Amino acid sequence: MKANLAPKHTQSVNDSMILWFEKSNQYTIVDNGLYFCIQTFLEAKNQEMCLNTYKNTFQFTLEKAYAIFSDVEQFLLDRNIPLETEENTISKLDSTQRKYTKHYTCGSFNFDIHFQSEVLINYLHPQLQHLENSHHIKPNFWFDIYEENHQIKLFTNNHFIRSCGSQDFHELQGKFNMELICALHNKMEHDWLGLLHASTVSNNSKSVMLIGTSGSGKSTLTTLLTQHGYELIADDTTPILRTNLNTYYFPGGISVKPGAFSTINPYISNFEDLPESYLRAYKGGIKYVSSPIPQLTNTPCNHIVLVNYKADSKTVLEPIEAKTALEVLIPDSWISPKPENAKAFLKWINGITFFKLTYSNNQDAIDIFSTIFIDE
Repeated sequence: MKANLAPKHTQSVNDSMILWFEKSNQYTIVDNGLYFCIQTFLEAKNQEMCLNTYKNTFQFTLEKAYAIFSDVEQFLLDRNIPLETEENTISKLDSTQRKYTKHYTCGSFNFDIHFQSEVLINYLHPQLQHLENSHHIKPNFWFDIYEENHQIKLFTNNHFIRSCGSQDFHELQGKFNMELICALHNKMEHDWLGLLHASTVSNNSKSVMLIGTSGSGKSTLTTLLTQHGYELIADDTTPILRTNLNTYYFPGGISVKPGAFSTINPYISNFEDLPESYLRAYKGGIKYVSSPIPQLTNTPCNHIVLVNYKADSKTVLEPIEAKTALEVLIPDSWISPKPENAKAFLKWINGITFFKLTYSNNQDAIDIFSTIFIDE
């Protein structure tokens, strides 16, 4: 009836359907009952036919059937609101804004970041400070970041990338992360199906992704796992490549919040000496824990674990529905708006096994985590 409102791609996962709407680049997870109502709405030749299907299938009154019809129509309209286009006037680099320069080395890759102020240094440098090199080496890539006319601007190799207001700087941080990931792995932005809000560890063969809400213990557990034989692929920002669906290395340190300092301190020899970042002062100082470059910088990932620290709880690892995990993963992730990448993301999700790990004892959590890597 209104085929123009239909999702571009769909994927069945467990007892749910994931719908992807191209206009809004929005993913929505619905149960099979709602999906039936959506399909009926889209395929019916007219409103009367749709209402009759609702009435006969669910034994609804006409009034109830019409209410469902209206809800489904509004549901689809809401998810077909086009993305706001970025209005970024291309800027020319002003190299006189290079007041501070930091040099970084990641393996054989060298890059510089030129900053205008110490405030801007504090936006990007803390997660990368373990890569800082006091000796200037010719960089493979370089970045500029400065504020002009109340806009913070980002450049890569002298080319303008994006600008934003200081209140939206987290978006520019995400863009910087993307630029750095592309440079490290010699890729373009359209090669990635997404940068997922997740931490990922590897056993040098395959990887497991950890997700969780703020305060769930995700970063704490990630840090502990890296001290017990696992390699860090990425913390908070996990890239996935479209062509092979592997997770890829991102060199940022693991962010550890004050509540976890006492837990992490015994495992990191210089933890007390690590500087604290107060960018988000209302959350207290954050310390960033570095990890060596993994032996394999990209690995397949077939498991996602929803981390749930709960005081005085038993350690339990249990399967969960995809819907539960994706409602945590998707909102804070960047997923490419390109149809082929969205299709690849849904394909990847279909091959994932989802778990929930509830724990209070760190060693028990580490021990049970190892069972995820056992070959099925």
